[in-house]
Amino acid sequence: MVRKLKRAKDKFPEIPDAGEMKKIIFHSILSYLSKQEGHVSKMEIKDLLFDAISLIPGFRVEWGEIQKFGKSKLLVNYKDKVLILDLEEISNAILKLWAYYLDTHPHHKPHK
Repeated sequence: MVRKLKRAKDKFPEIPDAGEMKKIIFHSILSYLSKQEGHVSKMEIKDLLFDAISLIPGFRVEWGEIQKFGKSKLLVNYKDKVLILDLEEISNAILKLWAYYLDTHPHHKPHK
């Protein structure tokens, strides 16, 4: 007797919840930066974004090959779709905002 296996329906909606995605990414960034006492590197921010996006339910994330996609590109897979996400601009924006915050809030400057 041959039995066919039923394919399990994937529990994720066709379109991910944008509000939930924003909450996860925003909370991850705030949580990380709140523990920092000084400047952070661009690579730290990119790794933080990688980790945050990986927390979104249903998302699989990996770095794109530099030769194929260029620097700072994340491949984000959701269901059968792939998004190529350029982290350069977003990481630069976060770094500028963080530097501004450090300059305007002296209690967060590193102790010498």
